[in-house]
Amino acid sequence: MLEIDLQAVLKTVCPQVFMRVAPSGTKGRYITWQHLGGDPIIFLDNSQGDKRNAQIQINAYDGTGLDALKLLQAAQAAVLAATDKFAASPLSEPITALDDADDIAGYLQSYSITGKR
Repeated sequence: MLEIDLQAVLKTVCPQVFMRVAPSGTKGRYITWQHLGGDPIIFLDNSQGDKRNAQIQINAYDGTGLDALKLLQAAQAAVLAATDKFAASPLSEPITALDDADDIAGYLQSYSITGKR
């Protein structure tokens, strides 16, 4: 499944990886990711293939903006290298972000990822 593979790839970069948001009070560097949609892969006979496409936003947080950017760049390298698990391409350059409590610097980047259904 695309999400299980993505979670495993991101954990090679950072041990703290969470779907959607990090739990309240999470300390240190961490990565979150979430679905933003995607392009359905449906054949002319309305059947689904063994792959699906998702637009995924990956968010990296660390003590400083530069550290967060470096973490996001490491995540990008891992995601793009995981060709045995899925096909991924960035849809944007990184942009700055803050965590939900507005106290940890972050960067985010969106991807198109096609992987196992």
